[in-house]
Amino acid sequence: MSDAHQIKTGPVKKELVRFEKKGHVGRIILNRPEKRNAMNLAVWEALDRAIAAAAEDPEVRVVLLTGEGKSFCAGIDLGPENELVSAIGDKPGATQKLNFFQKIKEVQDIHNRLERLSKPSIAAIHSHCFGAGLELVLCCDIRICTADAVFGLPEATLAFITDVGGLQRLPKVVGRGHAREIAFRAHRFDADRARAIQLVNDVYADRDELETRTMEMAEEIASNPPLAVQGAKDVFLFDDEIGLNRSLHYNAARSSMILPSEDLFEAMSAKMQKRKGNFKGA
Repeated sequence: MSDAHQIKTGPVKKELVRFEKKGHVGRIILNRPEKRNAMNLAVWEALDRAIAAAAEDPEVRVVLLTGEGKSFCAGIDLGPENELVSAIGDKPGATQKLNFFQKIKEVQDIHNRLERLSKPSIAAIHSHCFGAGLELVLCCDIRICTADAVFGLPEATLAFITDVGGLQRLPKVVGRGHAREIAFRAHRFDADRARAIQLVNDVYADRDELETRTMEMAEEIASNPPLAVQGAKDVFLFDDEIGLNRSLHYNAARSSMILPSEDLFEAMSAKMQKRKGNFKGA
């Protein structure tokens, strides 16, 4: 092929967040390792696309959230390329404040969409999980980590208020007192402390063991009838926002929506025949 007919291509743009799938397990991967997966608006927008891909794929029954490189997520990117940071530095005034408010709301909405995925989500955390990273994993149903994981909400030391959901979700996970201590002190705490206050379910020795155990858990969840698992998650989410009596009423209604089902009869048959069920979500 002559030079005149060669196709000129520029560098391939790296995906800041990747979505991958293996069987019924989807994986959302923060992919900015050179910045320790620090979050800026471009990363959040890529995250939103990955969340949508996981939500829309009918074969995905469980979603894993992981990070490439040395850290899960070092928090918010304080560099000038982050539009959130540049919005703070704009000329003070009503327009600047409204612009910043709208950008925060956009990020909050992305976190809400992760939390409200119909499929269960598991955050597999290694090394640093600070600020926006901690707020992100709080949107997941289950959190597990490596022994070297370190957590914190450092915003108070930077004259910020944690503002994309951490102050709302953290007390529901660790309790009011621990949540306030984490937010007010802005200190770092280790994996053992995270497990003690129930921020994480389990701690594993290293990333290899974390990967193995995460996949085992994901595949175990994915092997269950998806209508029942997703129905349970729906009720958990409903209960987070509604009082007990209304939640119990909704729970009864939600249960009746999926019964009877083909999966119910398959589950009964598999139990009697002492075999694994083959569930279709029908």
